[in-house]
Amino acid sequence: MKKIKVNILKFKLFYLKLLGKIKKIDKSIEFNQSRKKVVKNILIIFPIKNEHFRVAQYSLRNLEKKESVNYYFLINSIYKNNFHLNGNIYDLYHNVKKNKVEIDSYFSNEIALKIKFDAIIDLNNEFVFDISYLINKMSSYYKVGFKNIFSDYFYNIQFDLRSYDILEDGYKQINNLLK
Repeated sequence: MKKIKVNILKFKLFYLKLLGKIKKIDKSIEFNQSRKKVVKNILIIFPIKNEHFRVAQYSLRNLEKKESVNYYFLINSIYKNNFHLNGNIYDLYHNVKKNKVEIDSYFSNEIALKIKFDAIIDLNNEFVFDISYLINKMSSYYKVGFKNIFSDYFYNIQFDLRSYDILEDGYKQINNLLK
């Protein structure tokens, strides 16, 4: 059953690539002194699964609110009451039976298309097509996520979870990137 889902996903990606709706991320990123250190808009997409959400939230608990930074968070709506970070919070709705994720319509129609994010960070350690497709449509200099078989299409900075003993270490590495 899992192999069928992967093949369907590959077919979707092939079809979207053929239509030009998905393009591979340009892998060339310049890290130099001329790039401003001040980041204005950062989008952080929290994991949709409970155990991963809790680990991510714990790992980013010390995320400092800086005056010059606007944080935007996309989180699974069922965890909204347990979320404590300061910033603009928008909902994700995860339909477990259909394995689909719906993004808050205001966010996807207004925020995602109008704001140029300096960094988009996807904390889902498993590939989620709906979230990755949204990320592909958005404008950002840095798109950060975890390495998987489809990640080259969506992220220009990828963390390989196989190089970490536990998931929390991967999240801490991303947290260090935000400092």
